[in-house]
Amino acid sequence: MQIWNQARRNHRVPSHEQNQHQHQQQAPSPTLPPKSNSQAILANSTSPPSPPKRPSPTENVRRRASDRTSTHLEQVDTKIAAESASAVAQSMAVLKKLLDSESSYINVEDFESRRPSSASSPSPELDLRISISLADDPEFREQIASAIGENADIFAYLASLEKHTHEEGEKEQKIVVEYKEEIERFKDLHVSIQKCDSVLASVEDYLSHFQDDLGLISSEIETLQNRSIFLNRRLENRKELDSRLSGLIEDLFIPPYVIHNIVEGEIGSQWISTIEILSTRLKRMELFKSEVQNINTSVALINEIEPVLQMLADKAVERIRDFFVEKIKSLRAANVNAQVILYSVFLKFRQLYAFLAYVNRQLADDIAHGYANTMRWYYHSNFSRYLKALEKLKIQSLDRSVLLGSTESGRILPSSRTPYANATRDPLILGRRINIVFSTDSSVMMESTAEQNNDVQWMEIGFRSFNLALMDNACAEYLFIVDFFNFKSPDLQSQLFQDIFQPTFELGEHYIQKLLEMTSFDAFGALLCIRIIQLLAFELQRRKVPVMEAYCNRLKMILWPRFQLIMDAHSDNLRKLSGRSAPHSDESKRLAGAASVTSSAISGLSSILSSSHISSVLPHPVTQKFANFLNGILELSPEDMEREPVSISIVRLRNEFEAFLTKISSKITAGGGGTPQQQRQQNSTLRERFLYNNYMLVYTIISDAEGKLADQERTHFKNLTDAYAGAAT
Repeated sequence: MQIWNQARRNHRVPSHEQNQHQHQQQAPSPTLPPKSNSQAILANSTSPPSPPKRPSPTENVRRRASDRTSTHLEQVDTKIAAESASAVAQSMAVLKKLLDSESSYINVEDFESRRPSSASSPSPELDLRISISLADDPEFREQIASAIGENADIFAYLASLEKHTHEEGEKEQKIVVEYKEEIERFKDLHVSIQKCDSVLASVEDYLSHFQDDLGLISSEIETLQNRSIFLNRRLENRKELDSRLSGLIEDLFIPPYVIHNIVEGEIGSQWISTIEILSTRLKRMELFKSEVQNINTSVALINEIEPVLQMLADKAVERIRDFFVEKIKSLRAANVNAQVILYSVFLKFRQLYAFLAYVNRQLADDIAHGYANTMRWYYHSNFSRYLKALEKLKIQSLDRSVLLGSTESGRILPSSRTPYANATRDPLILGRRINIVFSTDSSVMMESTAEQNNDVQWMEIGFRSFNLALMDNACAEYLFIVDFFNFKSPDLQSQLFQDIFQPTFELGEHYIQKLLEMTSFDAFGALLCIRIIQLLAFELQRRKVPVMEAYCNRLKMILWPRFQLIMDAHSDNLRKLSGRSAPHSDESKRLAGAASVTSSAISGLSSILSSSHISSVLPHPVTQKFANFLNGILELSPEDMEREPVSISIVRLRNEFEAFLTKISSKITAGGGGTPQQQRQQNSTLRERFLYNNYMLVYTIISDAEGKLADQERTHFKNLTDAYAGAAT
């Protein structure tokens, strides 16, 4: 055992790590290039990784050389380690068993003698002379046999192990030779890498300076950014201020030609646009004064511009005042047509007056007052002259002789006393007088025509001409006031109109009163004037001119009482006639020349009257006049006039007429002999025939009248004729 330990100490087989260490000493390893300063800076930097950059050509060469060297060394180490590890592991396993056995020893000489000869030279590590004497211990042999095999020889195994080790050494020598052959190339590569390091060092130095420059630039950029933010804020403030002031400056800017036109220009069409510009500037100034009180700049600008605008406004007001005063004075010229001036001058320049009212309301009201005084004089003077011409017309004047039952003659005023002699002039026959109501001719009688006309006219002719001319002028004036004085309220406009036309309306009221006095008992004339006023009122409503309604109402309040008075006079005259009525035969003779029975009525009655009693049963002359008069009243009342006094007056007149006929019929007696009873029977029959003939005549005459009131009267007289129809057969 001691011999084995000594051999192990003197002749230890080198391990794989020792062989590798010897190889490393014999073949110097290539020197790896040191890390450059740039790489160290990049390795030690704690800053966040920058985005990948494209490598430079020097970095590519260095990387490829380093990769090839590392790959080759790894291949050599791997190959040596793999081949040596297996052999050493096997030999060490056997030796371990030998060393661990205490009951055996190795005889070096015996080991040398039993060593098989080999053509190959032993390796220096195994060139020993040892002899191993194995003990005769069977257990030890079994262990050796189990380690190297049952039939294997330990010496043969060691020889093979030595051979394998020798072969591995040769391989290592070969690798070392190859490495020495490549060392020059590696040196060149190392030189190239060093050059690259120097270049990279300069680049690193450049980059370090560049980084410092970037830091300076970054600080400058930050300063510029802050400066830019400050300038942007100031720009926004300037824009906001500009948006507020630009409109103000644009709206308050006054072009030079505007100033020239206001100060020196002639008032014409250009003045309208000039005043509109100035008015717009004044309104915008007032608006901005209320909106920009918190902006000192705007207030200062307004305070600077306001005096200039005010001076221009004062100058414009002065010239506008003089212009309208001159035009108002022109309305007082002789034979001037005011409507032409109003619509061609005043309405054309109404914007000037609106500007005057906006700037100086008191002055505008004064001009309106002066205009009202001028137009009051204008209309009053012209209508007074026209009314004087109408008063020269020969108006048919009717007195009490035209009442029902009167025997006096009528007369014509003012120049003659000629009684009416034909039916066309019969005041109780309407005839063609109704055409004046339904005529579509809107013309009026001219002043010269009225002065030269010698024909006798009914009262409604002059009344219609005057009021139609008054309505046309009043409508034109009212529409002008509404359009020109549009800044005034409707009540003030109506008041201005009344101030102008009140004297003229009084002329119309005095004229109708004078006509009624001249034609005291012309019922048709009064009712025709009422219908004319009603038609004028409807026309005023159609034209939307409500300011003449009061005038029309005053005229109707004058005419309606007069009409009722005339109707009452007819009724009273019939009542008086009944009180003094003579026998029918005598009354018929006395009134035979005053009126005649119409041919239609006579032909209708001839078949039912006997020749011996015609003189006693013929319709009374008053009946024909009453029927004609009633028919005229009904024709002038075509609509539902239940609220008018006409229906009441007709009922009263009809009752008086029926009472008159009843009283007349009571005095009719039959001639000849006979018993008293027969005479009473004959008298009753004659009276009924008389009443039937009179009521039939009235019914026949009013049969063509239209309207609700006419239907009521026809129904009434139809019932009366039916009641006495038995006596007619």
